[in-house]
Amino acid sequence: MSSVFSTPVASTLLLPFSMWTAHGAEASVLAKAELPHLRAWLQQAQCVAVDVDAPVAPLLATLTPPHERAWAQAMGWSLPDGILPSAAQAAHAQGLQAHNPDAAWAFISLCNWHVSNGQVTLSDPAHLQIDAATDAALFASLQPFLAEDGVQLHPYLPGQWLAQSHWFADLPTASLDRVIGRNIDPWLVGGESPSGAAKQLRRLQNEVQMLLYTHPVNEGRGLTLNSFWVHGTGALPAHTAPDATSAPQVVNSLRSSALQQDLIGWLDAWREVDAEVMAPLRERVLAGERQRLVLCAEHVFHVYDTVTPSLWQRVRRHFVPTSLDTVLAVVPVKD
Repeated sequence: MSSVFSTPVASTLLLPFSMWTAHGAEASVLAKAELPHLRAWLQQAQCVAVDVDAPVAPLLATLTPPHERAWAQAMGWSLPDGILPSAAQAAHAQGLQAHNPDAAWAFISLCNWHVSNGQVTLSDPAHLQIDAATDAALFASLQPFLAEDGVQLHPYLPGQWLAQSHWFADLPTASLDRVIGRNIDPWLVGGESPSGAAKQLRRLQNEVQMLLYTHPVNEGRGLTLNSFWVHGTGALPAHTAPDATSAPQVVNSLRSSALQQDLIGWLDAWREVDAEVMAPLRERVLAGERQRLVLCAEHVFHVYDTVTPSLWQRVRRHFVPTSLDTVLAVVPVKD
């Protein structure tokens, strides 16, 4: 798969959650979607690769979802499942690795664990509406607490921090996008039998939960901040250039509606992407620019490259236009 991304193109657009797991008549709805610029772009492109999850029991999916796996491959990274050093890249971008380029990092994202009928599910942190004051108060409380275990915290975004520790080296963790809305048990770091760094993190997680339970920031909140999730673990591979201009453009406009299984909202979001993102891409294709589009679903991603169509392809596409259900719809994975 890496050979596909090693082929040079002028630009790569990666669209997480851009393919819909279609049930019943949903595929026919997708076939009629009003996405003229995507349709026109596809007329000049062909699918050059398909990458499917290779889940390992007891999980039904990889720890790293397809859109994150595609991003890593586009960056030239070949890493085990669950090792995606996106936190290390963010730390590098902020100049935090200047004195320790081999350091291992992780994102620590504050979150709400919802308990219902004996099952714990992870709510989408995007719905927590953590403001700067709340973030600062929790950072001040948790920074010295985690430092006792050798985890050094650094501010990043409200509700999400960068953490540096030897614990995060070669430690597989599940992406937030894998766990949101699901029972967390199969996705907890270390799985059913945590050991080493995973066991230490699970202990620390329990201790932080007790601290958050009585923390003043939760007074009056609809969704309490009662835990955190660790993800984006690892150290930057030595052979990569994290600031490479060839890094793909990632557009996350489809994420929220996809996670909520809101097909109408998802199609509305796609129409915005079509008008605001695909339209200018289409113009540049007409000017001769070679482009790559990565469409991602829950368990697979497809890579499209623009090409000069043959005469036969031009004739066929004129009489048999691209049907978007064949591009945007994927069948459900059986349990």
